[in-house]
Amino acid sequence: MKKWMTFSLLVVLTATMAGCFGTEPDTMPSKESSKMIDGQQTQTQSSTTQSSPASQSPKPDPAAVADGKYETKLLFSEQLEILIPKGFKDKSSKTGEVIYKDKSEEVTIRIHHDPEQSTTDQDVTRSLQKLAAIMKQNYTDAKLLREEVIKVNGRQLIVVEADSKDKYAMTSWGVLNGEFLEIEITCPVKKKAEWQSVANDLVNSIKMK
Repeated sequence: MKKWMTFSLLVVLTATMAGCFGTEPDTMPSKESSKMIDGQQTQTQSSTTQSSPASQSPKPDPAAVADGKYETKLLFSEQLEILIPKGFKDKSSKTGEVIYKDKSEEVTIRIHHDPEQSTTDQDVTRSLQKLAAIMKQNYTDAKLLREEVIKVNGRQLIVVEADSKDKYAMTSWGVLNGEFLEIEITCPVKKKAEWQSVANDLVNSIKMK
């Protein structure tokens, strides 16, 4: 009788410990199924979520800056500072949006500020999946190359990069003076090798007042 009671207690104790630590195969989260950046799930294969801080954005290429490859632009009543490649022409046609194009007009930098759309850093970081979905919708056969939250000069931005059938695109969302800010750089996909590092330099140069 005592042996039977001891065996029963061991069975109950083992079952209880298994329930506490989630050792059943179906309850274990997949380590490879999702990538979390600043609390955002960039893939949806697993419902498990974990938070990690925004990655620090590198500074623009010092050699390119020193060589005079870029010039500094102050936009939207000097609230936004950004580097733009020299030789790009201002092709803006409406208030709240600044567009620069290279000589061939194949490379476009579009900076959109919407004062009527109040936004917070929290709103932006929650929108990573939304921006990724928009990129897939806007560009034919888009293949996402990068989805993350970065911190640039103390301010958070979300960045999504994609290749498509015809275009390479990098889009970033942020907050300027409590209002929505979007930066988009596009070029023909055949010119990606030339312009991808430039796109990163531009985003990494952003300073907001």
